Amino acid sequence: MPRNRATAKQLVRSTILEDNDGVRRVFAFPAHCLLDMKQYEGQRAISPDAKQALLKRKKIRSVPALPDILDYDLVVDERCFDNDFLYTESGDPQWLLEFSKEEFSELIEQDSVSRAQFSIPLVSIRPNMTAVDQDELEIRSAIETITSRRIRTRLSENIEIPPLPLSAHSIIELRNKEHPDSDELAHIVESDPSLASQVISWANSPYYGLPGQIRSIEDAVIRVLGFDLTMNLSLGLSLGKNLKMPSDGVFGYNTYWREAVLKALLMEKLVKKIPADKRPFAGLCYLSGLVHNFGYLVIAEVFPPYFSLYCRYQEANPHVPALYIERFLFGITREQIASFLFHSWGIPEEVCSAVRHLHNASYEGLHHNYANLLFMVNQLVQSDGELRVGKLPEPLLERLGLDRATIQEAVENISDFNEELGSLAIMLEKASKG
Repeated sequence: MPRNRATAKQLVRSTILEDNDGVRRVFAFPAHCLLDMKQYEGQRAISPDAKQALLKRKKIRSVPALPDILDYDLVVDERCFDNDFLYTESGDPQWLLEFSKEEFSELIEQDSVSRAQFSIPLVSIRPNMTAVDQDELEIRSAIETITSRRIRTRLSENIEIPPLPLSAHSIIELRNKEHPDSDELAHIVESDPSLASQVISWANSPYYGLPGQIRSIEDAVIRVLGFDLTMNLSLGLSLGKNLKMPSDGVFGYNTYWREAVLKALLMEKLVKKIPADKRPFAGLCYLSGLVHNFGYLVIAEVFPPYFSLYCRYQEANPHVPALYIERFLFGITREQIASFLFHSWGIPEEVCSAVRHLHNASYEGLHHNYANLLFMVNQLVQSDGELRVGKLPEPLLERLGLDRATIQEAVENISDFNEELGSLAIMLEKASKG
């Protein structure tokens, strides 16, 4: 049957875990659930490359939750039998196999299959919909909970706000002036050699299509990027200077920065399509896209010993949005942490709201147009980095004054610069490592 007819409760997903001895098993559980990795300490999901090699060898394109398809034992979660009918992958992502629970139960009655309870329904994990004024309380509560497990954190007693780099602090001060000056901005950027190099490289990118070589910050500001974009680009690049990219996890340097660049440029494209009476400031939209995932770096910095377990959950549950895993493990999300820090640092409230309400399609509060646009961009960028205009909430489109045709045009325009996006991401990757 076509896969779009199965509900999340009926659809059975499969994850392949590998232990420290290299022994692999297939774990089958409902799509509306999270695979609880605490029960399988020392195991982790096989890498995407290993999975693709396995599928190629077996001449299939997805992993069926069935015995004898792969050369591994199968473990089936008891929640798979909560419905009268269930559906598993067929090996072709477009089609599913239908079984009654009796048929499936009979099918798995063999030595290579075991049954267990290892999944947690996502509905039991409260999403990130609490009031903003509760964020500090939840962050402190999460820190106390994790500290009580004897996990070292930098925030064991109080929430320590990591200091801003001098360049970021100076840019925020300049932004708050009544009449900020281009010369002052150029001086701030030039005083930080790493930042200056990044801004000039950005201005020289083929994405902006300016003939000739940009050799100075003044040229970058005046001829290519403009004051607003230079300020917000510089601020976004400065923020992460004190936070290192974790070596563990599903994000590498290049993946992290490519997604940041892609969403920043897509925000910049789409904001120009919004009617003037609803249009937010382009520079702040750009900055929101560039720093939207900043909380990921903070989680790695704040909870280093627990971060490895977090990564194992992400690998084993690629179908589950990260906010549910973060809520389950930490009691808070990366968006709450990032917006709290941004507010403490004096980052514009528009950016704080955009990041804080990134996953809330129905948000209509303060600065909702920034948050709504970032939500849309987040939906457009798929987990594999590809762009696709899927289903978008009509009320959201109405609030922004956008339609699907306009969005599709912007997506196609950005997609034409795929190679340039990769070059920009590599440039940021090198800068963040240095």
